[in-house]
Amino acid sequence: MNYKKFSRKDKPGFELFNLIISLIFVIVLPYLVEASSNPSKNVRGNMMYVQILNYAMPAVKATCFDEEDMAENNFSLKNLILEPFNINSKSPLSILGREVAFLGKDVSGNGTSEFKLDDKQISKVNDGKNLSRGDNSSGSADVFDPSLKRKMNVEKPDILIYHTHTTESYKPGDANSFDDNKNVCAVGQQLVTELNKYGISAINDTTVHDAQGYTQSYARSSVTLDKYLKKYGDFKLIIDMHRDYAEDKNSVTVKLNGENVSKFMLVMTKKNPHFNENMRLANQIVDLSNKLYPGFSRGINLDYNYGTRYFNQGMSGNAILMEIGSQINTTDESKASTKYIARIIAQIIK
Repeated sequence: MNYKKFSRKDKPGFELFNLIISLIFVIVLPYLVEASSNPSKNVRGNMMYVQILNYAMPAVKATCFDEEDMAENNFSLKNLILEPFNINSKSPLSILGREVAFLGKDVSGNGTSEFKLDDKQISKVNDGKNLSRGDNSSGSADVFDPSLKRKMNVEKPDILIYHTHTTESYKPGDANSFDDNKNVCAVGQQLVTELNKYGISAINDTTVHDAQGYTQSYARSSVTLDKYLKKYGDFKLIIDMHRDYAEDKNSVTVKLNGENVSKFMLVMTKKNPHFNENMRLANQIVDLSNKLYPGFSRGINLDYNYGTRYFNQGMSGNAILMEIGSQINTTDESKASTKYIARIIAQIIK
């Protein structure tokens, strides 16, 4: 059976159609993506347009972008469709979460609260001011434990804190800021202060790594980390401190001893050569946090196999990536978290 061969000449409007489609992808779509993206999420980091372009024109990815550039981007066409319905494609429980919202439990996958029949704290306040879910005002351990205090080693620091995404920041300002009194650097410096109270020496490096060429931030921060490793050798703990993105403040905030503090989460890469060592330390931190301050930890994110350059975790057996709060938290809430984190670290080091 003979089939007529398709030719552009047979379709006079084909070339015009092709031109229109090209214009949509190359000119119109970037503006639509920027307009529809949450301003606080910072468009430069999510690379949504690049992902859409790669989906429609695979050659672009092969010729222009490294796969590592996509490591932290959670965009997918499926997620784009489901997002308006607040459904997380990675967590089927997110559908259940919408149906049992009256129970006040976060089963959406955005937080770490688990659905338990014996859970007594089922009330939920949506304004983020009185976070009764996870309120540990009367059940958490003391903030400072003097028995963990020791003599400080002034010759070699115990802990290094640095920030790959240095400009990540909090309310009441913008989601990204160069002001080290408001962004993650401020939280890192507060953690140094709290650690010093235990006699633990620490460095908070504020080198900016993400101002230009965002996708090369880890390449830059690896240079910073390498500099310190060459100067001091390995540390007892290396923290790449970030802040997360969230839409529900209840999922990233907990009340401890009467104050709202930002929760923390650890992000680890499975394929890095020091994974077992790093995970042993990460598990110690999370387990102790769950024991001392239930609800304070959001657990460990293991969604990344390689991450971007292993998130530099391949450079040390004591390296973790820690996300404290999100763009919806305040700087003060995130700084308040550090006294609890310092208490946990002090006990683990001792």
